[in-house]
Amino acid sequence: MHINPPDLNSKRARFADWLELLALSNESGEVAISALRTQLRRTTDGRSSPKDFEEDADDGGEPEVTERSSDDLEERVTEEIELRIKLVGSSYPFELISLGAFGSAQILKRKESWKSVESGELIYIFCLLDSGMRDNLIAVPKEKRYFVQQIGNVFQICSCIAVGGYTNAEVVSFGFPRATGDGFLPALTAAWARYGSYKIRDSIPYGFDAKLKDGGVDIIAWRGFSDGHAATLLMFVQVASGMDWKDKPVASDVKSIRQWFVNERFEHFLPAICLPFPLWFDLEEPPRAAGGGPLVYREGVTRKFAVREATFGIIFDRGRIAQSSALALGAPGGPPTNIDGIDRINEVDEWVEGVMQELAEKRAAA
Repeated sequence: MHINPPDLNSKRARFADWLELLALSNESGEVAISALRTQLRRTTDGRSSPKDFEEDADDGGEPEVTERSSDDLEERVTEEIELRIKLVGSSYPFELISLGAFGSAQILKRKESWKSVESGELIYIFCLLDSGMRDNLIAVPKEKRYFVQQIGNVFQICSCIAVGGYTNAEVVSFGFPRATGDGFLPALTAAWARYGSYKIRDSIPYGFDAKLKDGGVDIIAWRGFSDGHAATLLMFVQVASGMDWKDKPVASDVKSIRQWFVNERFEHFLPAICLPFPLWFDLEEPPRAAGGGPLVYREGVTRKFAVREATFGIIFDRGRIAQSSALALGAPGGPPTNIDGIDRINEVDEWVEGVMQELAEKRAAA
């Protein structure tokens, strides 16, 4: 595996991901923000892009227009990283360090605690690597594609933990393939037996596929009362680890699942989606208001959440997943046992460690 530099038409969030990947994979654990300047100069010179960028990479003697473009790119990406530091807080596994006179040089540095489970930093790293592979910032050779094939299962673990941490709820991992190996009907029956109310049909309702996998629902979560009755907080979640997430709002799928119940069935629920990247990763530059006028970047990010709530409901993006996971994994008295997958956190660590080793071997061979 190796890290690909983004093309110059990329959004600032993609450039920030690239710098994070470099800081994560470099032996020194850091990368200079000026790597952006280097990439811009290489591209405008028509030179081929380097396989890797070290933290002290830089060029000189470029035209003034390139310098202005470099300054603008560094400023925008630095603003993106500063936003992540603010929004993700202690779950952000990097820090921005200013060096030189008046902080003229800046370094993105991997924290010593970057694999901390209780802070959620490991979960953030997994989501970053997931996004990198999906968005081709990490080139994965054919013989290593099994890492990509494992992403769905590992992200399911992360998402269950995040949902449980955020809601303090009972969490059922319903996505296919299931760790239990159950088909749709027995898995649905088991979930509602665990819920304690409502009855599932004994056979597949007319018109449904006998080989139905998960019906578009990956997680079912609820926060019950001590009486064990229905009428609780009830959440259905789609876990979307790839770039086709915009086609996966869960609400309509949940309405179909209601047809599997006998007599009483739930009426109200919260839809949600889990994503491994920042929700605003595709935000245009500069952001535009409804009337067409420009917005400051931070306001554009705010509007992304507000607008996409109408389609997806509660949104767990990369930063929220990391933070919410920390609430569960660092809970007083230890991680709660009513969250499916929380006892499989080691699988997340093993996947991350495997990818890190592949990147290190590629760097050593370069």
